[in-house]
Amino acid sequence: LVTGEYGWSANMERIMKAQALRDNSMSTYMTSKKTMEVNPEHPIIKELCKKADADSKDKTVKDLIWLLFDTSLLVSGFA
Repeated sequence: LVTGEYGWSANMERIMKAQALRDNSMSTYMTSKKTMEVNPEHPIIKELCKKADADSKDKTVKDLIWLLFDTSLLVSGFA
């Protein structure tokens, strides 16, 4: 998971959330947009794509994708 060039890093977001006298309006525009970079050649991603193409309404595939995203948030320090 990566952030934009001008947004806050995961550590800076954590520090700003911990501030006692913080302004809530400031946190809304300074939180960075998070981009999940995925290796399309990875076997897990290939299998998820196959399953998603087979049935686009499959709840299991959607749950697995959200699990992958939430895990990346935890690992990169944004959660």
